[in-house]
Amino acid sequence: MATLIRRLAGFSTLPFISAILPFLAIPIVGRASGEDGWVAFNVGQAVGTYAAAVGYVGWNALGTPMVAVETSGRARHELYARSFYARLPIIAVVAVGAAIIGALLAPGATVGVAVTFAIAGALGGFGVSWYAVGVSSISIIVWFEIVPRAIATAIAIGLLLWTGDVVWYGVAMIVAAVAGVLAFHLVHLRRLFPRWVGWRRVRSDIQGLRSAWGVEVVGNLYSNAPVPIVAATSSPAASASYGSSDRIYRYGLLGVVAMGNALQGWALEARGHHRRSRNLASIGIMLALGLVGFAFLVFLGVPASQLIFGPELAADPAMLFWLGVSYIAISTSTPLIRNVLLPARREGSVLWVTTASAILGLSGMLVGGIAFGPVGVAAGLALSEVFTLLCCVWYSRRTGLAEPLTSEAASR
Repeated sequence: MATLIRRLAGFSTLPFISAILPFLAIPIVGRASGEDGWVAFNVGQAVGTYAAAVGYVGWNALGTPMVAVETSGRARHELYARSFYARLPIIAVVAVGAAIIGALLAPGATVGVAVTFAIAGALGGFGVSWYAVGVSSISIIVWFEIVPRAIATAIAIGLLLWTGDVVWYGVAMIVAAVAGVLAFHLVHLRRLFPRWVGWRRVRSDIQGLRSAWGVEVVGNLYSNAPVPIVAATSSPAASASYGSSDRIYRYGLLGVVAMGNALQGWALEARGHHRRSRNLASIGIMLALGLVGFAFLVFLGVPASQLIFGPELAADPAMLFWLGVSYIAISTSTPLIRNVLLPARREGSVLWVTTASAILGLSGMLVGGIAFGPVGVAAGLALSEVFTLLCCVWYSRRTGLAEPLTSEAASR
């Protein structure tokens, strides 16, 4: 229990600190950008976040357990090098694609805002949090993700106040993403770039991780689709309101990620009936977190958005209700996917579920958006996330909660 408490304190508190940093700049962004700029900002981040998920090439899903079962530092560094060179060409391609999509969806003269934030988001695919969780190193997250973002945010605030141009915030985030990963290389690998692993190894990893990559690509497609769909089907005013609702919801999901990180290593290090007990505890904790998040969105989401973004960009209560339903489903399904199904190498089943959820969710969002506006889009997202949860419960019951993890299974 003491180990769990330490991990919860570290892997939950530090990401929240990282999440608080944008709050220092977001109120300025919301007030300086206007409705069109706010829509472009949210579109750019949504497209960029999806591009980052594509750019991870599955390492964000399977990389953590693969690193966790290795005991040799050299072997872990080799795994990281393999991940870096698998991600590098994909991120280069998706960053360009994200910038183009952001430019097409940006309203008015706000193309620069959407493009810079799309690129900044795409570069998040170089993140090292998955590796830090695998080696249980809180300091990696602090020094190579939180500190660069903190410095960039401080500089961005000054530039925003001086120029009133939101583009500078995006540029600062791009610099932070690049600087953080290069600093990690210099400190932990003793070189600017990891040792080259060869194209054969890169191709083999991409091929071997294709199912996990598919889970990331398809799953993040429908989870990040609402903002672009709303921007394409609704007025700027409605899109701005949805953007605020989505922003509050996304900040809440950082708590799910943080808690999931803390619980994953704690659950995976156990074996047999101890693994089952820890998995059950993890599911209970994440369900409770989901209920808390739902209550916050429904009862405090509107005043929180008014305080942070300004009254003219306030969130909508009906949108927040459906986003709250999504929050419960995502929080509860997280330990089922990360602690049960993926470690048991059931990524094929997870891919099937996420594909079906994407088809259901995107269809629901498009139909709901045309018929009911942004509220219909939020309801479509909730439908897909609930479907994912129910399927993961069914597959987890078939898999069992005490499935052992071996290094052979992890790298299979």
